[in-house]
Amino acid sequence: MGDASDVPRSAARPVPLLTAAMLRGSGGILDMLPVATLVCDAEGSILQYNKRAVEIWGRTPEPGQSHSDFTHGTRYFTAGGELESISLVESVLSTGTPVRNAERRVERPDGSEIFVSINIDPLRNARGELIGAINCFLDITERKRMIGELEQSQQLAREQEQRLAATYEHAAIGISEVAPDGRFLRVNEAICALTGRTREDLLSSRLFRYTHPDDADPDREGFRKQVTGDLEFYSIEKRLVRPDGRNIWVSVRSSPVRSASDELLYVVRVVQDISERKLAERRQKLLVDELNHRVKNTLATVQSLAAQTARDAPAPPVFRERFEGRLAALSKAHDQLTMHHWENAELRALLAGSLAPHGGTANRIVLRGEDVVLRPRAVLTLAMAFHELTTNAAKYGALSVPGGRVEIAWRPVEEDGRTFLRIDWTEQNGPPVSPPSRRGFGSRLIEGSIAAELGGSAHLDYAPEGLRCTMTMPMDMATGAAQGGGSAV
Repeated sequence: MGDASDVPRSAARPVPLLTAAMLRGSGGILDMLPVATLVCDAEGSILQYNKRAVEIWGRTPEPGQSHSDFTHGTRYFTAGGELESISLVESVLSTGTPVRNAERRVERPDGSEIFVSINIDPLRNARGELIGAINCFLDITERKRMIGELEQSQQLAREQEQRLAATYEHAAIGISEVAPDGRFLRVNEAICALTGRTREDLLSSRLFRYTHPDDADPDREGFRKQVTGDLEFYSIEKRLVRPDGRNIWVSVRSSPVRSASDELLYVVRVVQDISERKLAERRQKLLVDELNHRVKNTLATVQSLAAQTARDAPAPPVFRERFEGRLAALSKAHDQLTMHHWENAELRALLAGSLAPHGGTANRIVLRGEDVVLRPRAVLTLAMAFHELTTNAAKYGALSVPGGRVEIAWRPVEEDGRTFLRIDWTEQNGPPVSPPSRRGFGSRLIEGSIAAELGGSAHLDYAPEGLRCTMTMPMDMATGAAQGGGSAV
């Protein structure tokens, strides 16, 4: 679908091997990618790179320069601090084994230092021969700095807690004295404010009464060991339940006070509210996880498109045209998601953006359906499917002739008590259609991605009067809407 191989040819022609010219493509299209990208041939010669790669390198390769010559003077260190003898690109070209999410500390020739995350895939032609490699890498120096600052912040917090444990009368810190049987003997005003209880409430209760049930056991075990003399000091982080039902995170440092005869008199517990720190750590982790997730997904998609397009392309111009078109479709989908903070995008807007260059007259393209808001995975999957259908229609189908017409209609359908989203692509008044002699990458992408990514199905019908494509997927996979009980759109 969308490949020249889908169209019957009068005579078979020999398919040449993929060459360096096929891998070069257009430098401009790589600049659309959010990650640094490098393409080299089997000998290691640099064929193509984008502006982001130059920014990370801090310099520009010379024409025809090999990767090994360009990186001469650059040193790569593993996470364990070991110096690598050869670059990962040379390793992939030598072994044919891809590299996934490798993090390296890089000392550049000018003496500066950065951290990068690297993904490299070998590129092979239709006969499986290694013809080059595509390297997608990301500057993670800022992320490393943020993680380092977070660890430093946690270390400072621990040091602060140690100092607070020695300042018993510090008014801003909750302090209590607890008898060996768990009764509160003394509490200060700060711990009353922290727990939301009065002094009378605390002094008439026992330890752990207001601890969250899921966090009580570790604290209870530490206190028991202090009472038996098996443990001197311990610290723990746990949740307390306030009277309004709200949970707060606290850091507890527990120290026993003993008599001259080593009899346990009471336990001093210093309690500090760390809810803000916990919230900041959670936000930081979510941010890093989300960044990693998006980058890995983008890298995997780009590398898959490059590999599949290279495998099916019969000639360098065809490879460049198809690869650039698919990257542009992916870029437009990212733009749609970015406008909505990567939360969702509208199906109608996605279709309009894909078909806009082929609109022509008012009735040439018709969209029918109520507003449907898609989740990010559905946006990316359907964007690639619509691109393949649009490209095929513009080259060989209804959009290739003046009177041709494409109608896309979508609606919810019910089946076995479950709601599905059905999308029908119908072409009319175009050239006569016949099934292709072989299935191209476009057809495989549409059918495979709808099934694998959205748990649905796609069917291509090469009817003589015009191509039809029916895509059906569970509504919750497409939009995140709950199943059952009527329309989800």
